[in-house]
Amino acid sequence: MQPERVSELADLLSRARSARAGMGNAVLVRSVSGMHCSALLGEVAERVRRLGSVILSLSCSPSDAHRQFAVVRRLRAASFKVAGRDESIEGEEPLSGIPEGTGPFDHQLFEALWEGFTQGARRHPLVVIVDHIQWMDETSLRCFGFLMRHLNNLPVLLILAYRTDETPVDRTLIDDMTKCDRCQSLTLSPLSSHSVRDVVETAYSGQGCDDEFVQACADATHGHPSRLEKLLASLTAEFVPPRASQVERVRRCGERLQAEAAADRLLRQPANLQEVAEVAAVLGEEGDCAVIADMLNLYGDTIWGLTAELTRVGVFRATGTPELYRFSNAELRKLIHRDMPADARRALHMRAARRLNDLGAPLPQVAEHLLQADVAEDAWACGVLKNAADDALKAGDPKTCAEYAWRVLRDWIPEEERAEVLWLLGRAEVLFAPAAADRHLDEAVRLFSDPERQAAAIVERAYARVLRQGSAESALRPPRTVLAHVDEKAFAELADTELSLSLQSLTSTVPAEGRAPALDALDRPAPSHTLGVTPGERGLLAAIAGDLACKSEPRDVPLELVQRALAGERPADSASMVLLLRCITVLTWAGHLREAQRWADHMLTRALDQDALFPRVIAHCRRAEIAVRMGDLPLALTEAEWALTLTTAHHEVKSCHAVAVTEVARVRGAMGHYEESVGLLQGLHDLPASALGIRGVFRLHSGDLRGALADLMECGHRLEALEIVNPALSAWRSFAALAWKRLGNDAEARRLAETEVELARRWGNPAVIGQSLRSLGEVSSGAAAERALTESVCLLEQTDARLQLALSLVAAGQAQGRNGSLAHARQALHRGMLLAEESGAQWLTAEAHKSLLASGGRLRRTPVSGLPALTPAERRIAIHAARGRTNKSIADLLHITPRTVEVHLTHIYSKLSIPGRDALPNALGAVLRHEC
Repeated sequence: MQPERVSELADLLSRARSARAGMGNAVLVRSVSGMHCSALLGEVAERVRRLGSVILSLSCSPSDAHRQFAVVRRLRAASFKVAGRDESIEGEEPLSGIPEGTGPFDHQLFEALWEGFTQGARRHPLVVIVDHIQWMDETSLRCFGFLMRHLNNLPVLLILAYRTDETPVDRTLIDDMTKCDRCQSLTLSPLSSHSVRDVVETAYSGQGCDDEFVQACADATHGHPSRLEKLLASLTAEFVPPRASQVERVRRCGERLQAEAAADRLLRQPANLQEVAEVAAVLGEEGDCAVIADMLNLYGDTIWGLTAELTRVGVFRATGTPELYRFSNAELRKLIHRDMPADARRALHMRAARRLNDLGAPLPQVAEHLLQADVAEDAWACGVLKNAADDALKAGDPKTCAEYAWRVLRDWIPEEERAEVLWLLGRAEVLFAPAAADRHLDEAVRLFSDPERQAAAIVERAYARVLRQGSAESALRPPRTVLAHVDEKAFAELADTELSLSLQSLTSTVPAEGRAPALDALDRPAPSHTLGVTPGERGLLAAIAGDLACKSEPRDVPLELVQRALAGERPADSASMVLLLRCITVLTWAGHLREAQRWADHMLTRALDQDALFPRVIAHCRRAEIAVRMGDLPLALTEAEWALTLTTAHHEVKSCHAVAVTEVARVRGAMGHYEESVGLLQGLHDLPASALGIRGVFRLHSGDLRGALADLMECGHRLEALEIVNPALSAWRSFAALAWKRLGNDAEARRLAETEVELARRWGNPAVIGQSLRSLGEVSSGAAAERALTESVCLLEQTDARLQLALSLVAAGQAQGRNGSLAHARQALHRGMLLAEESGAQWLTAEAHKSLLASGGRLRRTPVSGLPALTPAERRIAIHAARGRTNKSIADLLHITPRTVEVHLTHIYSKLSIPGRDALPNALGAVLRHEC
């Protein structure tokens, strides 16, 4: 027995000894549920029985509350049992003539009862124990109050136990008992921290319990022994170790058990209290008591008394003001709401929605109730849900918009109104389930009778189809099916509106042979005629920029158009998603990798805010591609694997699976895992053209020349059919040239390489030109090869493309070594080896090392201190920390744990020999400025 109970037991036994000496007294034992009060009373009965006292012990139940004389009759029966015979003790006749259901009896009957009671008590010292008197009927309560006031010098101890978190039959009568001179109160104490530790260590015998875990158990149960036992039983059954790391789990389990106990108590409360709790559960975890009163037609201060009583029994918690209510925990509210009859719950939600609407509550609050109500054929409810869906979409919350729209569509509505709701649903789903959006928008197109609305649905459906694959090709060159079956008449009547601009942004990127006949008459706009003021104009600018980039026109004009397209506010819709995807692609191709990375980060942040899966996948894929181009392969792999995980786990974004696999294959191949990369792409169907090019590259590296050439030439054929000639997307010509060179066709190899160099020079990105020149150098010989490789290195040194620079340095060093320029070869190979190691390309590091040794060089030790000693991951984290990001924000950005960030920072401080975070900006110096 815990020390707290030992002390309380001693107090009760002391009073029992006083009673045996003729000093009759009474004790009112107060406790809340779960304090093991019944066990304490049982121990008292056993101890006093050993002392020779007669025990009359009984416990009230909720069924006793409304039965007159119920407990008195049970006390009489108990006295017979103690006597050991069927005959009654003298003086019990007054009870035998009282039928069930009789009203309150008079004072003479009290005296007759008392006389019979005292005759029995004078024969033996008597201890009367009655548990749960909150359920004792009123007449019995009055009887015990009478007995208590007349104990005088009788050898009687009267122990009445009362649960304060239960609603009593008559609180006034119980309070009056405490005012009696012969009655004293005893409130059971919760377990102390030492007692809680003893109980926890007993449950986890021999395991050693962390202080934080023990304290969490104490906090979750408030020291109530019964709750603590249930909590520990649940935790041990689930094999939860007693460690500090499990504190949150203990808290959740404690809340669940507390909620279950409170819900069980609520079932024993009067009907009016249960009704208030149910209405409150419908309204929410916290709210205004006046709304409850309004829904239940309660007047005056009645509601405040009821909520106060619910607070006493543990359903509500104190709010500091009677006008407000709050459930004791969120789980309890869910339990009450769940256990209500379904029809009653739906009806209450409808009443709540109408009443809140009358009171001017926000539209989302009203709509949330309608989601759980029966809105069939209710025009008002459907209208509210539709308006709420529209507002949610405008506020950038597509999931909520879709939820409201789906609720309306569950019931029958007229076709024109159904088309409107489908249009809303499709516009929301574009951002997280484009395949479903395509289906719903297609149905909306068929149902709309208004040409303008039908045209809007057609454009929105086109955006869904553009985004569905998630690849750069689908954004810059929409598939032919995007605008199939277009109604010429509907589009011919369009004025110069945002809708027509959106249509032009789609049609201006479709190759002439792929465009629907109905769209041939639409004029392709000139960039100078588009200002970029409205969202439609900015979308058109992005489309024109993408079109010029595909054709490898000089990058200055597309870059200027991209800057204009990205200016101003962008709504959270499919058009903005396509605009961002196009702009990020053009920036990436143009070599503006830092800016492209910032916009990809922006896309990811917005997607996380909106809980939109599809933009998350696209953002991770774009971030992976940018990281590869910047030569940060570990980061690229992390981003690509995040995208792949999302497409594997969520069916809504399955259409992006091929794109995510392609990015993983690109990174794994760049790390030297050629067979794995080819295997990843081998089993996929309907690969994007650029993915075929990637597979061809790694087939080439693994020695499959014929297979590589087939993939690369097919990639080129598809891209040329899409009018994409820019080598920034796929350097298929360069690698096809290498394949032809190894197969002995030098003329074809040189032709392809020179064509790619020409297209790259026209585009103007030094990184793309440098990559093309490296291929030209590798298929050339002598001075021509050396010139091409030297120029490649010079151009790549001006860019952020570290891995490409490493490749060109190694290729140039190998060529110089073959030509006898060993000193220059060693210098180039050493630089290339360091860059390859920094990028995470271990295969290139090994190749450079091998060539370096062959040219007479020696391998220098890897730096152990200073900036060169930082790994790519450490360098990246150091830059973010120097810019002022917290550990948590860095962890969220890089998708690692805050603990991992802490470990990296510890290594960084050690390598840079600095005391902490504040010294990072000075220690990084030029590196930080370069990264900006």
